[in-house]
Amino acid sequence: MSDSDTPHAATPLPPPALTRRACLQALSAALLLGRAGQVARAADTAPEPALPEGLVFPGNDWTRISPAEAGFDAPRLDRIFAAAHLGPGGYGGTAPNEREWGAVLTRGGYLVYAFGDPHFRHQSASLGKCFTRLLLGLAIDEGRVRPDDLVARTWTGRGDFSQPHKLLDEGYHQTLTWRHLAEHQGGFPGLLPGDVLPAWRKLSGDPLYDAYSQTTPGTSQVYSNAGYWRLSQALTVLFDRDLKAVLDARLFGPLGIPADRWEWISGRTFRETGHLIYPAIPSAGTDVQVDPPYELRGHVVRGGPGWIAMGSADLARYGLLIASGGVWAGRRLVSAGWLGGHAGLNIHTVAGDPDTLVSLAKINCVNFPFGDDAYARKTNFARLGVYRDGTYSFPPELIRGPVQLAPRR
Repeated sequence: MSDSDTPHAATPLPPPALTRRACLQALSAALLLGRAGQVARAADTAPEPALPEGLVFPGNDWTRISPAEAGFDAPRLDRIFAAAHLGPGGYGGTAPNEREWGAVLTRGGYLVYAFGDPHFRHQSASLGKCFTRLLLGLAIDEGRVRPDDLVARTWTGRGDFSQPHKLLDEGYHQTLTWRHLAEHQGGFPGLLPGDVLPAWRKLSGDPLYDAYSQTTPGTSQVYSNAGYWRLSQALTVLFDRDLKAVLDARLFGPLGIPADRWEWISGRTFRETGHLIYPAIPSAGTDVQVDPPYELRGHVVRGGPGWIAMGSADLARYGLLIASGGVWAGRRLVSAGWLGGHAGLNIHTVAGDPDTLVSLAKINCVNFPFGDDAYARKTNFARLGVYRDGTYSFPPELIRGPVQLAPRR
């Protein structure tokens, strides 16, 4: 991390009529409800939330400031981190060493805390779902589709699927929309370890056979890797481009994350090597129903259910974008309604809080006291900021005021 880069100040936006979080929620609701007469872009349906005058955006590196300068209750926050015993943690048989993890916490566009190796990259399990959902938001912003359009209008799968019951204009798929897939309401089965399978779930004995809508879309919500895999396939057709390249051009490039500083495992790679990625889960790669095709229109299909490899220092940039409502250095990158954090197995997390402008990210990290409820449940800290359902609130009692930078000599 370097203190040498001068951060870019945000261009002030018009004053908000609501609180920042309430305004962003209104933007989100307008976009996701898709009311008649409203355009897809949330920015056109409600006032833009104003960004605080002191907010900055990192250049090549984050500028680091002290907890007190960041407006935190520094003594209390220092004690919380000291008592947390942060360290490396794995899943599915992985055992990262003392150098293979990282975590950061930022506020107002400044780095405040860094632990482990903030540049260490590792596939982040389901965390990548927030970027697959974001890609749908980018497509809607561009006017390529609307949330409630039928997926079959873009891609039926004819000539691509090996089994006719998977065709997107047949069976329950006939009413399948983009929103259904993004909201885990497509009728695709969930197959994560420990999942409670719904009554409508059909088992064939062949995992490749079972990745299809097995009940009426919109009537049941089941967290589904299979549904997000189908979403990534459909988005690849919609953009007619490798989805990694889309994110590089539209999001990560502007955020200052070079294309060679992150990777997104392809569906084929996960299908063939999932048992190596999670050595204690021999069925990994099959139970999530990452089924063919693995290339569409000449483009590799990325692992829409997750498996993005990125360091925590870069992930926190996306957390800052969540906190700023989709605006980066005065430029809107995406409508606010498609922004949300995600926790992957409680060892990988990205989150941003619009109210406090705190962002955080962790990779292979256990005992980080913010961003999920696992740590809060096992400690005496009842309100450590919990990530649930795409939203995150940093504990207000740990905030003393706005970012206050001491004069530099």
